Amino acid sequence: PLMPRMYMALGMEDRHPITDIMRQTPEIPEGTQWAIFLRNHDELTLEMVTDKERDYLWSFYAHDRRARINLGIRRRLAPLLENDRRKIELLNFLLLTMPGTPVLYYGDEIGMGDNIYLGDRDGVRTPMQWTPDRNGGFSRADPARLFLPAVQDPVYGFAGLNVEAQQASASSLLNWTRRMLAVRRKRRPLSRGGLRFLYPGNRKVLAYLREFEDETLLCIANMSRAPQAVELDLAEFKGATPVELSAGSVFPQIGGLPYLLTLPGHGFYWFQLEKTAAEERFGPMPAPELFTLVLTGAADKLLENRERLAFERNVAPRFLELRRWFAGKDAGVANVNIAGFVALPREKEGKTFLLVRLSVTLRNGETQMYFTPLVVEENRDDEQIPPYAVARVRRGSRMGMVLDADSDPAFGAALVQNMVDESEMPLGEGARLKFSGSEALMGEAPVTQADVRRLGAEQSNTSIAVAERMMLKVYRRLSPGANPEVEIGRFLTNVAGFKNSPALLGTMERIDREGVPTALGILQRYVRNQGDAWGWTIDALKRGLETLSLPGDVPERDPRDVFSDYLPYAEMLGQRTGELHIALATPTDDSAFAAEPFTQDDLLARIESGRAEARRMLKQVERKSDGDPACAELAGRREDLLRFYDQMADLAPEGLKTRIHGDYHLGQVLIVKDDVLIVDFEGEPSRSLDERRAKDLPLRDVAGMIRSFDYAAETAARDVEGRQVEHSGRVRAAAMLWRDLVVNTFLDSYGRAVAGSRVEIADPDTRRRLLDLYLAQKAIYEIGYEASHRPAWIGIPIGGLLAILNRTAEA
Repeated sequence: PLMPRMYMALGMEDRHPITDIMRQTPEIPEGTQWAIFLRNHDELTLEMVTDKERDYLWSFYAHDRRARINLGIRRRLAPLLENDRRKIELLNFLLLTMPGTPVLYYGDEIGMGDNIYLGDRDGVRTPMQWTPDRNGGFSRADPARLFLPAVQDPVYGFAGLNVEAQQASASSLLNWTRRMLAVRRKRRPLSRGGLRFLYPGNRKVLAYLREFEDETLLCIANMSRAPQAVELDLAEFKGATPVELSAGSVFPQIGGLPYLLTLPGHGFYWFQLEKTAAEERFGPMPAPELFTLVLTGAADKLLENRERLAFERNVAPRFLELRRWFAGKDAGVANVNIAGFVALPREKEGKTFLLVRLSVTLRNGETQMYFTPLVVEENRDDEQIPPYAVARVRRGSRMGMVLDADSDPAFGAALVQNMVDESEMPLGEGARLKFSGSEALMGEAPVTQADVRRLGAEQSNTSIAVAERMMLKVYRRLSPGANPEVEIGRFLTNVAGFKNSPALLGTMERIDREGVPTALGILQRYVRNQGDAWGWTIDALKRGLETLSLPGDVPERDPRDVFSDYLPYAEMLGQRTGELHIALATPTDDSAFAAEPFTQDDLLARIESGRAEARRMLKQVERKSDGDPACAELAGRREDLLRFYDQMADLAPEGLKTRIHGDYHLGQVLIVKDDVLIVDFEGEPSRSLDERRAKDLPLRDVAGMIRSFDYAAETAARDVEGRQVEHSGRVRAAAMLWRDLVVNTFLDSYGRAVAGSRVEIADPDTRRRLLDLYLAQKAIYEIGYEASHRPAWIGIPIGGLLAILNRTAEA
């Protein structure tokens, strides 16, 4: 009885026919299962519905009386639904997610039509349409001698609608069905789980849970042809994150409020509800309880005397532990001290900004310094605690709040205005807060609060867009000394004139009594972009892998053709990387940027540090070698790895040491139309400031980008393999082809860009071996990181390191 009710719900745009019949469906014996279908070789039977319901279904789906037979409708699925792809997909979604074993009638997976002019039920029993050849590839016999003729009409005829054509199209109904079946096979609740309906206020939306053991799936379908919004009561799953099953897309975490979703006409979602850690959330986690600070004087005196101690002991530790940019979570906070602050009053808005530096001592004895700008709003008392709230504040009977200032548009506007004014403020003990602005900034129009918006979720720093023309980055963890991003940004903008990185417009720094700067924030030119190259690459690669891994007798496609849309970006990235390195080698009297020869001492130091890192890494790998085949293989190559470093000692040093990016990967590149923009010159966050400012061969950046391509190939392959389990071999082979193709394209383009320049290493053998040296260093670093943080991914850098050893052995 479910089958006709699904059609009825679709026609009426109401979930009730489905929820009502499922409540009436009897239990069946243990170990058995319903067989459910949308169509079969009989008519769409209407024996189990009421006379009124039958009349409705006949009038809606079979207004041509020739389609009616007995007490049913003799039509296939596609003609029943007027060949509407959205409706076909929606009903198949319901078929695959409702309890029971789904039965697909032959031909419905390609959207076959029928011939209602044939007698009895023969109209839906025409030959399967395999190819555009004679009789649709069903038979080589004389067409007149077939028991039933193949469908030949212009919409559903085998000349255009056949398996061969749909196998070759990634977006065809056939390949869509295969992907849906692959997802269903992996999810136990869909074959074994119970069914529990949700009843949101919008009756056009059908929502239900499929649950089995500790796994829960949420299925939502819009029965209407128009877009719909729905609020779901998912409070019992608070803290879980919905992950869409078709593509692995992560949706915002479920909280205590109704969960809002919007669905396109006849759209649907299926989610796995996954438990997630706090650091994987969208934005910071709201504080469950706020401490109250008492104001007795001006707001800019809030962090003095007794309230200072209360903030240090009761507010700051909790505030820090909930922030993604706080790097001391693993060790834990021992105590917090306010190292200093300065106020920026905003009388017009009734707010006061406090630019606070916090000295944090961790339980392991390490001390870290953080910049934590706050805003005090005396007349704000939200019942719902904002996610960026830090504490409550009270003055007599009035309540207010202290919030993280970067959530307030007035904060960004105030900082930019101070850069324009080039303000300076005393900080005590001979230190001062200094704002600086470039000539380009002075020509900008005044900034208002309406121009300012915070960008995305928290990362290691905070980014704020200003008037869609500028981007303000507020540093969180502080390091005294020249900041690499400020230095390099200033050099590329003012000296080298490099156009493919954001121009530096302004800075905010703390200058101590000795003149040593500590960067608190920078203002850069904002460039509209299509996102970072990592996300863009993963999406493009997954599309290509799904195309290359199509099953069936499809002619083998040239990967260069399939990935042709991406290769120009790989070529452009190689060119811009080369141009960046040429720019950083611009002749200058500035000792921090003057290029230096790469000497024998530099080479030996690099070899010795690499050998030491390799030994430390091998100890980690050997401890895991019993349970991990990749670790065991690398442990068995210990002598080969150490010999690799020994063989490097006979190299004749060549090239120049210059300032480099230092943390170069796809996430540090933005896609801008048909070009790329290189960003974030801070260097690797785990390294000291001196290490991040050190000069090195530009090949170190090249090696970082090659390793990033390797990670992209593996990430995309794992995702597509999970949805196309039966074709995992094709997927992985295609991903490796992509990696090799893109790396070669990138290197060729880079080589052309630096040819004849100061940074070129002319001898190809020396260049190749030095690149291998840096690739090995990067892979060894990655192995150590994965061993500590993501053991399931350790095979990626191990594979990269083994490839280097194999290549060296062959050479």
